[in-house]
Amino acid sequence: MARGIVTRRAVLAAGVGFAAPAHADVAWRTLRPGLEHATARVASTMGDRRLDVVRIDPAFNRFVLLLAGAMGVAPRTGRQWADERGLVAATNAGMFRTNRLPVGFAKADGRVVQPAMSADRSVLVFGAESARLLDTSCDAFEASAHENALQSIRMVSCQGRNVWSQQPRMWSTACVAQDGDGKILFLHARSPLSVHDFVDAVRALPLGIARAMYMEGGPEATLVARGAGGEVIERFGSYETGFNENDDNAQAWPLPNILGVVPR
Repeated sequence: MARGIVTRRAVLAAGVGFAAPAHADVAWRTLRPGLEHATARVASTMGDRRLDVVRIDPAFNRFVLLLAGAMGVAPRTGRQWADERGLVAATNAGMFRTNRLPVGFAKADGRVVQPAMSADRSVLVFGAESARLLDTSCDAFEASAHENALQSIRMVSCQGRNVWSQQPRMWSTACVAQDGDGKILFLHARSPLSVHDFVDAVRALPLGIARAMYMEGGPEATLVARGAGGEVIERFGSYETGFNENDDNAQAWPLPNILGVVPR
């Protein structure tokens, strides 16, 4: 949210360490064709220490960008967005301004909704047939070439490096990644970590992460997935340094913008 534009961009390097496991298994289970779910552990000092990962195959699913301000509707929780729009998965569509529009460039269904390009180097582009996470330090991005685009903060570069500086601040985290096979991953950890340590933690897992970008942190960080048999996975955050320093949040917060997934 608007709070995050200042606090999460202003953090500076500090000496907070994280010992990532040398190896950990990830057991995938199928929720529906082209949609899988797995959990793993993260080394946090608080909460359930659970990482949820939803793996999305663009061959079976397409992505949608839902922006409440542009659509003229009120913010909803991730689950409400999913229920109302028939989404099989959903996560935050990045941080947002006081006018509820995304911080970075955003284009939905061919319409540029937020024209201002930020300095951030990750852009998720998608259309009817494909989805790809670009790193503008090594990939060309031309807005007119894509039906949908969402810009946010780079976490893992095109060289596979963790590019987020270490910091003393920490929070619940939601992010989007792409693996080496071209599948898109929605990741969520309620238990707080610095973002640098979160990136190290997920890169230590056998997820094949090639690129990743930050979507949201703190109580707003959200992940929803729905199985073919009616199962609903709903995860939302709590802790954020300097704002909500506890694991007590017991309900999902309304979100103005959602990155959703619908079956083809």
